[in-house]
Amino acid sequence: MARRNPTAAGAGVAGEGTRALRRTRSLRITWRAGTSIALGVLAVFLGYGLGRREYFVAACLAMLLPLIGLAFVRLRRPKLEISRLFSPPVVAVGGVVQVTVRVTNLGASPTTPLAWDDALPWFEPIETREIGPIGLGRRRPYITSYDLHPPRRGLYAIGPFVAEHEDPFGMATATIAVGKPERLVVVPAVSSLTDGGPNLIDGEGEAHLVQRKVAGNDDDLTTREYRRGDALRRVHWRASARHDQLMVRQEEHRSHPDARILVDTRRRGYPDAFSDTGMSWSAEWASDAFEWVVRMVGSLGLHLELAGFRVAVEETARAQIEPIGDRWEGRRAEGFLTSLAGVQLLDRTVAELAALPPSEGSGPVFAILGDPEDATVDWLIRRRSKGEAGYAFLVHARPVVLERLRDAGWVCVVSQSIDDPADAWRGAANQTGYARGSR
Repeated sequence: MARRNPTAAGAGVAGEGTRALRRTRSLRITWRAGTSIALGVLAVFLGYGLGRREYFVAACLAMLLPLIGLAFVRLRRPKLEISRLFSPPVVAVGGVVQVTVRVTNLGASPTTPLAWDDALPWFEPIETREIGPIGLGRRRPYITSYDLHPPRRGLYAIGPFVAEHEDPFGMATATIAVGKPERLVVVPAVSSLTDGGPNLIDGEGEAHLVQRKVAGNDDDLTTREYRRGDALRRVHWRASARHDQLMVRQEEHRSHPDARILVDTRRRGYPDAFSDTGMSWSAEWASDAFEWVVRMVGSLGLHLELAGFRVAVEETARAQIEPIGDRWEGRRAEGFLTSLAGVQLLDRTVAELAALPPSEGSGPVFAILGDPEDATVDWLIRRRSKGEAGYAFLVHARPVVLERLRDAGWVCVVSQSIDDPADAWRGAANQTGYARGSR
């Protein structure tokens, strides 16, 4: 059964694709019906020309069959129940998700053969599938599956189920959309930042960098060698005697390690942003630079969470990204990544940005931006306190922006929108010196 592909491009969760599908619902006659009508017209002419009344009977029958077919597909629409299962339920860009579709016939009789596919919010060729008659009841469903390859992050509506059915004589077909779309969460493809980057800890007065261990509880104590500048009150005399050298106490988890990620989500911070009416679900603006920023936020957030940090996220526009909480609260990386799937560029005035309250966080600070405005740079500089390590990852940033941030004590790493976030992370470790509060 050949038919046109009803896949809709540019559908958001709310359903641009659904509205497009409703416009495709129509009754159509098949080539068989066209042939039958043509034969009926020919029979009329032959009946007049030859004076044969039986030809008129044949003509009426030939032209009546398409009408019967149209009435059949109009009045006997299949009553179907559709459910979908995504595996995995959350997929990263570039990954593969298997969609399992379960079709149950709720009608009073078996269905006629159907041709079907799902409406998709992006263009992906999917072979139209044929279904034989579906039996009655929930015990005899039709179950099948197919693979999808999401091209971009987003919250996508998969569906509705689009089926084409025909009458038993093959004279007419009708396309119907059944069921509601179901949401597929496509998160950004994150990179591993475990190799080559800086190891971070909140220091005691300065932004020195070491690796923090995360085992144990708040009362766990370890010892290390005495270093110049260590307070004598921290000397562990029993360990010093055992090792025959001065050893000092090092408290692990003496405070809950904090880190902050500052993200520019204002549209004016991305000169390459354009009004998006095509591929990216319901986002109003699209930007390649911003997509890199979202990838970097996801990669860095997961890296810090695995290193034992409690990660707070601050945005220049309305808050959209969930923080990652304490380890003893349970991992919240899934909620964090899911929020990144739906984050988009928003508008916020300079006055509203300047009115944001000062930051109360501590620990290392990471800024991830495109090419920010001067007002955003001012906001960023105010977010870093003296003594905190500050790293800024930027995409296509102007030299004047880099100069201002470096003068304020930030380590700046400039990337292109096609670069791997892991390369930017390694680039941060290769910068000369650390960001010091005295600068």
